[in-house]
Order: sequence, then C-alpha cells, then structure tokens
Amino acid sequence: MLKKLTVVVAILVALVITGCINTTENGAGPTTGAKIDQPVKIQTEDFVVYRIPKNGTEILVPEKVKHTLGDKTKYEVALSALINTEPTEKTLQNLFPPGTALLGVKVENSLATADFNKAFAKKREGSYEEFMMVNSIVMTLTEFPEVKRVQILVEGKKVTTLNGHMDLIDPLTRNKTLLK
Repeated sequence: MLKKLTVVVAILVALVITGCINTTENGAGPTTGAKIDQPVKIQTEDFVVYRIPKNGTEILVPEKVKHTLGDKTKYEVALSALINTEPTEKTLQNLFPPGTALLGVKVENSLATADFNKAFAKKREGSYEEFMMVNSIVMTLTEFPEVKRVQILVEGKKVTTLNGHMDLIDPLTRNKTLLK
C-alpha cells in the first residue's frame, strides 16, 4: 500500500513539474492560461503645468510633470498635477489653498470648463495670488491644442470672481505675456 501511495505522489509531482497541471499562484486550482509573472502596465503621460515664482514676479514658468492617467481625462490629470504636486524647482510655488479639489473638467467646442470645490475660492492675500493662480489653470489647460478658452466654476456654478480681483464670468484665454 505504501508503495502505491509513493508511486501516485511521484506521478503527481512529475505532472506538476512538467506543467501538465496548472494551478493559480496560490495553488487553488487550474488557471485560464493567464501568465502570473506579467507586470501590470500603468499608463502615465507627460503634462506641462504652469507654476508661479516665489519672488512675486508676474510670470508663469512651465514645468513638465509625469502623472498617472487612471480613470480621469488628460485635462483632469493635468490640473490635478498642478493643484496637488509641489514644484520641482525650489524657486517656484503652489498657490492653491489647502483642500482645493478639482471636481471635473469638460471640453467641448474648444472650451474647457473646470469645476472646483469651495476650498478653491477661499480668501487670499491679494490680487497677485488670484491672478496668477487663475492664469496657471488657463495656461495649463490651453497647453492642449484643442482648448482655446477656459471657464472656471465653483461647485458647478459660474462665479463672477474669486476674491474680487479678477472677472471670471466669461471664459478666459491664454495670456502669453505671462510666459517666462
């Protein structure tokens, strides 16, 4: 009896070694032919976002960032990178208030509509911060050739201004005079 059991075990071991019996990674049963050792490909893309200098100069500095696309549009990913990542250069800064969140971006007929939460519209120090932050959004979105104008919304609604310094009722266009 022991000889028969040893022979059966030896045959099973030989079958497993030669690949006649496929099991999942945890040994729980047959696989469907998928390779376990294939890495998952994560799609990333390079974007140009526009940063603000710490010294208060009224220029915008382009910065290339690599960001994961996931289930968001390229416009949402570019603005999320602008809002949520710190500049790589020490001379640049991020002016977005803490808690700022992008609710979505829609692009239709060359108009990008960027919707932000209420934290985005929090009171700032002055006109410079509002002007530069808004223009960093416009410049980042108009980097995409299909976007010519940008409408900024807060909680899905048009706003006349964020802090009384800049008119946001109408869509904004790229301001090339701000480029470094």
